[in-house]
Amino acid sequence: MSNRPESRASDFEAYRAARRRVFWALVLLVLVVAAGAIGYWYIGYSQQPGLWAFRDCVYMTVITITTVGFGEILDFETIRWGREWTQLLLVFGVAADLYVVSTITSFFVESDFVNIRKWRKLERRMHDISNHHIVCGVGRTGIHVVNELVAVGTEVVAIDADELVLDELRERGILTVQGDATDDEVLERAGLRRAKGVVATLDDDKTNMFVVVTARQSNPQLRIVAKALSPSAAEKLRRAGADAVVTPNFIGGMRIASELLRPHVVRFLDEMLRDKDARLRIEEATVAPGAALVDKTLREANLREAAGVLVLAVRSATGGVNYVPPSDLKLAAGQTLIAIGRPDEIATLRRLVGH
Repeated sequence: MSNRPESRASDFEAYRAARRRVFWALVLLVLVVAAGAIGYWYIGYSQQPGLWAFRDCVYMTVITITTVGFGEILDFETIRWGREWTQLLLVFGVAADLYVVSTITSFFVESDFVNIRKWRKLERRMHDISNHHIVCGVGRTGIHVVNELVAVGTEVVAIDADELVLDELRERGILTVQGDATDDEVLERAGLRRAKGVVATLDDDKTNMFVVVTARQSNPQLRIVAKALSPSAAEKLRRAGADAVVTPNFIGGMRIASELLRPHVVRFLDEMLRDKDARLRIEEATVAPGAALVDKTLREANLREAAGVLVLAVRSATGGVNYVPPSDLKLAAGQTLIAIGRPDEIATLRRLVGH
């Protein structure tokens, strides 16, 4: 398919026009078969009521217009006009056959059938999606956010103005919306009211702030994370409604320092994220009220055996963090467990704690 949105709309219109032609071609074929069968039936009826069964007339019509040459199953030796009707039917029937075949061929060849069907499938997914994450801006930062969300099995919708970037994501089966992420209509098309989180990774602090404000007003329950290019914009983004703000320059500086001071730790984290076989991630799971593990100790919960995860820390409901928690630590509603494991193991952990 073309990379430009107007070309995609043109392709879709061509697909719809080709589909209409196929429909009317099939209608024409049905009409020819019906007319042929009725003609045979009437010719027989005019000689003797009930002479030829209607299904035999249909069969005779089909083998005539398809020119399969099975022979006459109706008695045309003694019945007038039978063969004359067959000749007339051959002329119009074969023409109808050729038209149907050419129309169907055109539908699959000229209307970009495969890509259009793939696009329509993504559109249906977009309509039904919920509890997903929206990434606004698939640039140098946003593309890595999308890749990580996909790697851990999270549904994601990417918004960007660059159709070339979005086409690459669509090839991977990722839902996309082409347009300006600051446009309310574009955010609604991405399912903002049904989303679980929004990431603003556009290349301008003012634009990211507009996305944050719009998202917060539309869905107060969203988890919103924004990128800040300048340190002074970080606090403004938080006041605008962002739950967390990431400054790439700060993170980059910390990474460089970590490479100098603790290279093996950095290498471990890198390998953990890049190893496609291990697929280890550090994730969180919040203990829900009424969960079966409430009031049990970590030793009793035995999460290592039950879920295959290793609990690294426990954050209390008041915000305090217990690093390397002891085995006799009791689990309580509202606590957040920070654990390392594969995505399926993290999913098991979240089921156990009612996350």
